[in-house]
Amino acid sequence: MRRLSTFMTVVMAAGLMGCPPSTVPDTDDNPASADLPRLPPDLEVQDALDPSKGDKVDFKQVTAFDDGKGKITLIVGNPFGGPHSLVGEAGVYTTSAELVSNKVAIAPDEHNYTLEFEVSANENYLLKLMATKGKAPYKLSFSVEVPPKDPCEDVECDEESECVDGKCVQIEASDECNPKCPRSKTCVDGKCEPWCGGGCDKGEYCSHSKNKCFKDPCYGKKCGDNQKCKFGKCIDVAPAPKGCNPPCADGEVCQGTSCVKKSAPEAPADGPISGRIIQLIPQGDKTFIVLDKGSKQGVKVGATGSIAGVAGQFKVTEVYTFRSKAVIKVDDKAIGGNRNVTISR
Repeated sequence: MRRLSTFMTVVMAAGLMGCPPSTVPDTDDNPASADLPRLPPDLEVQDALDPSKGDKVDFKQVTAFDDGKGKITLIVGNPFGGPHSLVGEAGVYTTSAELVSNKVAIAPDEHNYTLEFEVSANENYLLKLMATKGKAPYKLSFSVEVPPKDPCEDVECDEESECVDGKCVQIEASDECNPKCPRSKTCVDGKCEPWCGGGCDKGEYCSHSKNKCFKDPCYGKKCGDNQKCKFGKCIDVAPAPKGCNPPCADGEVCQGTSCVKKSAPEAPADGPISGRIIQLIPQGDKTFIVLDKGSKQGVKVGATGSIAGVAGQFKVTEVYTFRSKAVIKVDDKAIGGNRNVTISR
């Protein structure tokens, strides 16, 4: 595992050694640069590596908006034009330089590479491409596969019911047995028998709806303080409210033990949505913008909107829970420091 300081030491050492007059400055070899190129989801970007001109290392930054499985597709050279000459490697790291993907070796007889890694919502990751010899152009694209949400993930049922398709369903004994079986047993072929044949093996649980034992995804899983395991995942457990003393004044609401101002009422369901730009992604004569509003606030794919102080309209192309992405046909310089937006419904 390499640390970020190792990356910086390599970059600084290369600068101290000096470069021949024909060398051109490399602008994306510093993982700590504020101007590091960003690779937005589902958008292809192009670049090149050429060690003979000082371009030995390229970094690209990616941001995931949801938990899931990230994938970076790398195409080196022209797949239809024969072998390229580039030799090197590629890998994905956290911003603290921890390798999170498979590391691939780049060879002249191979054009297509895939790097896969687990991503967390709103976390940044660094793609590092390093060349030892040769040169070649390359193309990159980044995507995130979000697993479908378990409809029972946030549902809690009592001991006499269980979650089915997101709802708590009462567990009822079969009416084939007369008299009816007690809740500790179930009716099987007219006889009252213990659930799941009298019990399940270690690491399993009994499903009353199917009267079968299944592997317990929480067995052996350790969660942190103020967490519990549910469906194989550690989730936060909200502490019991303790109330506020003295009571909160008008216009305030009690959260835990503190009084905070009540939030402003949400915009009408049929009115415009006010938001802000949290990221600009320049793409020549157009710019992709990431907004701080998503499906929870009523944003939909295809919606249009405007940036205060900027001519033209943007169009929403992707929508996440609390974020959305749009494109506007102006360059980032025309947007400047303007960040307030209005989104139509």
